[in-house]
Amino acid sequence: MQMEKLMETHIALDEKHKIVLQENEDLKARMDKHKAVSRQLSTEQVVLQESLQKESKVNKRLSMQNEELLWKLQNGDVLSPKRLSPSPSFPFQSSGNSTPSFFGPAPTPR
Repeated sequence: MQMEKLMETHIALDEKHKIVLQENEDLKARMDKHKAVSRQLSTEQVVLQESLQKESKVNKRLSMQNEELLWKLQNGDVLSPKRLSPSPSFPFQSSGNSTPSFFGPAPTPR
């Protein structure tokens, strides 16, 4: 009778052992998957960090250019020799012909 009980206990423990081994394998597979995802996310983080730094540099440069242009506007330094664009920007309107007019179309002679 005691031998039967030991055999039943052994079979039950053997089944539990198999279940625990399977759970262990599943957990190892999950850990491997998490490691791979973690590595991928770390790589993406590095790329995004570099991109953020580049954009921050560009943003800072543009902000400084904007401040410089605002200062030049406020201090009348817009027409300095160092121009930003090659085309001239004069405060006049064209009257339709090739001669610029600062106050609109020229009066017609009477």
